[in-house]
Amino acid sequence: MAGATRKVGFFHNRSKASFQVHFAAFVGRMYEFVEQEDVIIVEQWAGDDATGKSLQQQVTDLINQDGVVVVVAAGGPQSALAVKSARDALKSPIPIVFTPVTDPVGLGLVDDLDGPTTNSTGIAGMTSELDVKRLQLLGELGLRAGATIGCLNNKARPNQQLQEIKNEATKLNFTLQWMDVGNLPEIESEFASKSNCDAFLIMADSLFNDLRKDVVGFSKGVPAIYQWREFAEAGGLMSFGPNIIEAYEKVGAYVGHILRGASPADLPVSFPDRFELVINLRTAQRLSNKIKIPASLLSRAEIVRSRL
Repeated sequence: MAGATRKVGFFHNRSKASFQVHFAAFVGRMYEFVEQEDVIIVEQWAGDDATGKSLQQQVTDLINQDGVVVVVAAGGPQSALAVKSARDALKSPIPIVFTPVTDPVGLGLVDDLDGPTTNSTGIAGMTSELDVKRLQLLGELGLRAGATIGCLNNKARPNQQLQEIKNEATKLNFTLQWMDVGNLPEIESEFASKSNCDAFLIMADSLFNDLRKDVVGFSKGVPAIYQWREFAEAGGLMSFGPNIIEAYEKVGAYVGHILRGASPADLPVSFPDRFELVINLRTAQRLSNKIKIPASLLSRAEIVRSRL
C-alpha cells in the first residue's frame, strides 16, 4: 500500500464547529504515522440530523466510499453503535476506532478490552461512569440538606448509570429532577422549567459538549458541574473528567497504527491516563452567596478564570 492514496472515514454525530480542536488533535497525531499525501480524511458530521436511522445511513454512505480503509466513530456511544450497525449490515470487515464510550464490552462494540476480536478498538471513556462522582463533588459545595439537583440527560444516550446516580443522591440527601432532552429547544425549555433547582448535573454526552456555550448560559447563576474542562473554560462552575483532547490524540495514534498494518486486535481498548477537576474561580466568586468551595476541593483542582 506504500504510495497508494487511502481514505480514513471520520464520523461524528455532532457539528464540526464545536469539535474543531478535537478533530485537529486526531489529525495531527495520525499524520505522525503516515505521510499526508498518502492518506485522505473523509469527514461526515451529522450535526442536528442525529436520529438513529439517519446516523446509520450516513455511516453506510461513508463506508461505501471507494478507498475507505478504516472508520473513526467519534462523539460517544450513539456514533459507535451506528458505525458498528452499518458495518454489520454491510458485512464489511472495515476496522472501527471509537472515541470515548462507556463500557464498550457492555455495548457490544468489543468482546474483550485487552485483545478485541471484533475488528474494533478505541477508548473506554470513563464518561457516564463519572456522573456519580460529579454528583459527589456537588455534595462538597455546602448545598442545603434536601437540595434539588437538575440532571440534564440526553434521552437518546444509552446510559447504564442512572440507578447509581439515584442511589448516590439518596445518600447525599439530594432530590433529583430529570431533564431528558434531545435538542437545543428542549434544553432551553428544561432549564426554564427547572429554575427552582439548587444545582445542575450536566451528564456526559456529546450533545451538551456541542452546545456547551448554550448550556453554560442556561445554567448561569446556579452551581453546575460538567463533564469536560471546556465547560469550565466557557464559564461553567466546574468540571470533572478525562482530557478529551488527549483521547482524540490517542485515537489518531490507533488509526495511524492500523494504516501501518496493525489489527484492532493488536490495540487494546485504552483507558484515560488522568482525570481533571477544573474550577472556574470567577464563576465561583459570583456564586459565593449560594455555595462555598472548601479548601480541600480547591487544592485538588486546576483553576481557570473565564471572562464570562
